[in-house]
Amino acid sequence: MIKICTDSCIDITKEQIKENNIEVFPLSVILSDKEYLDGVDIFPNDIFDYVKKTGNLPKTAARSIEDFKTFFSKLLKDGSDVIYMGISSKLSSAYNYAMQAKEELASDKLHIIDSKSLSTGIGLLVLYACSLVKKGVSCDEICKRMSEQANYNQASFVVDRLDYLYKGGRCSAMARFGANLLKIKPRLELVDGKIENTGKYMGKFNSVVYKYIDDMLSLHSNYKKDLCFITHTCTDDVFVNQVVEYVKSKNIFNQVVSSRAGATITCHCGENTLGILYLLEK
Repeated sequence: MIKICTDSCIDITKEQIKENNIEVFPLSVILSDKEYLDGVDIFPNDIFDYVKKTGNLPKTAARSIEDFKTFFSKLLKDGSDVIYMGISSKLSSAYNYAMQAKEELASDKLHIIDSKSLSTGIGLLVLYACSLVKKGVSCDEICKRMSEQANYNQASFVVDRLDYLYKGGRCSAMARFGANLLKIKPRLELVDGKIENTGKYMGKFNSVVYKYIDDMLSLHSNYKKDLCFITHTCTDDVFVNQVVEYVKSKNIFNQVVSSRAGATITCHCGENTLGILYLLEK
């Protein structure tokens, strides 16, 4: 038996998690020195409320090696092969902690793979692995294909305001002031496991989102057509549905799924961030 597991940065829908028997390891979010577990006892609206009330930004943290060992041990208990893919090794220490847990458990049944991504960028890879499990592909072959596919994954977002990124130390005060004053919306892409600023747009968020989507579909047009995610931290459901319908109207993807980012992603980008994410052909 092969089990697929990941961390709470995955951001796919609850239905997808349940249908594919995916085990999720919750990451930590810290508010005023109190630790919460993403998707368990803290959610995006809690983040927004906390920032508005205190002016402070929540922090995220990797769980301990012992926490990873406990999580993996339960999955390994029945002799199954366990494949874990979480947030990029270049964005969090979680990957290294998972690797150390594997070493201490000394299990050749546990396989750790670097997603080189985040949010539904991870989700796309995990769902790909689940499809391979259902087809009866061997564990070693699944690991190989996942590692290869991690290099062909379009994951990007456009951000409305830089307040959260500034408070988290990810942009300068001047850049934040200038961007907000001029209504500049940065485009962030995952490049070799790191977040890179690859473009910017000017105007209202609800307008530039469509230009951003057109750009990404043009820049990365070797798409795998089975699934595309519109992942967001927006509170305007009507707008999000309009974006989803816009992508569907392109007649590129067999399925376009809307998913709301969890607390981990929300901590770093704030409200009104939206991304289009899909796998690429090699």
